[in-house]
Amino acid sequence: MSKEKMVIMSGKTRIKTLIVSFVVTALIVSGCWNPFSPKTEESQGIQYHNPVDSAYKVLENLQYAYISRDIGHYLACFRDDFEFHLLEIDWDDYTGNGVIDEYWGLDLEEEFHISMFNSTNVTTIDLTLSGSSQYPWTGDSTGQSLQLDRTFNLKVYTLDGGFIASGTALFICREDTSSGEWYIWQWWDLSDT
Repeated sequence: MSKEKMVIMSGKTRIKTLIVSFVVTALIVSGCWNPFSPKTEESQGIQYHNPVDSAYKVLENLQYAYISRDIGHYLACFRDDFEFHLLEIDWDDYTGNGVIDEYWGLDLEEEFHISMFNSTNVTTIDLTLSGSSQYPWTGDSTGQSLQLDRTFNLKVYTLDGGFIASGTALFICREDTSSGEWYIWQWWDLSDT
């Protein structure tokens, strides 16, 4: 091979190497972003159940919505007549009507979670629900409601530190007979902290 051909091949090899290096560097710097395949919830690690055709799926969606701080998906987990039942120590007048509330409805649940999810002071929310029990709830004579007992660990990290709540929660879920979708009807706080 002539010296001239070797220089030309060497130049081509160097250019190919530079191009490959540039592409690899660009992928690393961009976090492997591909303009032809934009990020989706699935690629971000969150895959909401749709349809929500089982009671356990609505609880998984609840957990995903907490972690992603997604108020729309969060509210989609609940029936319109949803009730959050409080520990006796937490009973208070949450509605401002002069009556001590033992539970609140979807309107206050939405208000509280919009504040938490949108807070610039909250940096990360981590919710873990554990357990797999599921059986008919004895408080529903129709037999259409399922009781799901779960242990939970909620960690809310803020710029100032944060808080942890853990314990047990009882979820009463019902299927919407017209759509076949499951929703949380009642949530009983049985937490330790």
